[in-house]
Amino acid sequence: MRGMRWFLLSLAIAGCASAGKGNSIIGGLTDAGVRSDANDNNCALPDASPIGAPPQQVTLTQTASNAIALNNSFACIVPNTGGVGFQNSYYRVFAPPDYNLTTTLHITQVAFGIESASAGTGGMQPASVKLGTYSDTPGGTMLDLSKVQPLTSADIQIPDGEGTTMTVPITADLAPTVNLIVELAIPDGRTAGNSFFIGTNTACERRPGYTRAVDCNFSNPTTMASIAPTVPGSSGVADIIMAVTGTL
Repeated sequence: MRGMRWFLLSLAIAGCASAGKGNSIIGGLTDAGVRSDANDNNCALPDASPIGAPPQQVTLTQTASNAIALNNSFACIVPNTGGVGFQNSYYRVFAPPDYNLTTTLHITQVAFGIESASAGTGGMQPASVKLGTYSDTPGGTMLDLSKVQPLTSADIQIPDGEGTTMTVPITADLAPTVNLIVELAIPDGRTAGNSFFIGTNTACERRPGYTRAVDCNFSNPTTMASIAPTVPGSSGVADIIMAVTGTL
């Protein structure tokens, strides 16, 4: 383990920032839904119903709320550094049948929640959003990265902030017969002194979100739901806030 482990975002890092229901990701998220367990696939979430005249915009989401819960997220970080992180990645897999999609989705953007982002210098830290297809059945405790076929990626700069969201323009076409995998990749922040904790909450999720951190002995993407109960001070639930928008 080399002295590193999972850490919950502490009050010292979060400061006095506030977060709540006003922190919208993209249209289509609601604040409805009641959790019945740590990974409730029966969440009462909306389908990706088209809105307006063609091209019809739809949003894919797996969380019942877009509210960012403070001091709820966790990451693989360097101890005693105030949250400086090792390399961390966060994933969600979207299955078109979950949203009654029967035609190609033309993806236009991805949005994700930010519980806390703090760059060592300059107020911005690098990351990337990656899209691919996933040929295995989604929903297990771990993802098999050998089943991923890359589609496209976008390099981004995440601004410092707490309790915010970020929208990333990115384009790809997704057939209704294949699963979409989205990865938010945060590079090793030790040299730059960067810290990042993805936005999460405890409301409810349709399918699990995943994290990967080789330096904390998670070489395969593993569900946040299975890790959260082992993190000291955690609520035991950390549903990743992430959504995909496109047109039909």
